Amino acid sequence: MEVNKKFFPKIMLDNDIIFIQSLLGVLESVDELCSVEIVYIDKKYKIRIAPSTFQYLDGLMEEILKFHNLFHLKLDLGKSIKTSGVISFDISLL
Repeated sequence: MEVNKKFFPKIMLDNDIIFIQSLLGVLESVDELCSVEIVYIDKKYKIRIAPSTFQYLDGLMEEILKFHNLFHLKLDLGKSIKTSGVISFDISLL
């Protein structure tokens, strides 16, 4: 899995680190060759996931929703997931 991180603070909260590592573990369990970009802007994480092939899109989406529902976290999903083949969402961990 290729992970690109941008604009991360030098010192991160433990909860943020645990969330990101857990999310990456969930993603890798479905598609180990996907690309992930995580950008930290305005106290939010903007996450963009590009599956290695289109067939993994539904499985990734299902596991992402299960993961966030497990912790009762609110997701702001992108609008064109099916047409672009890329999953994008914003999350605030404050």
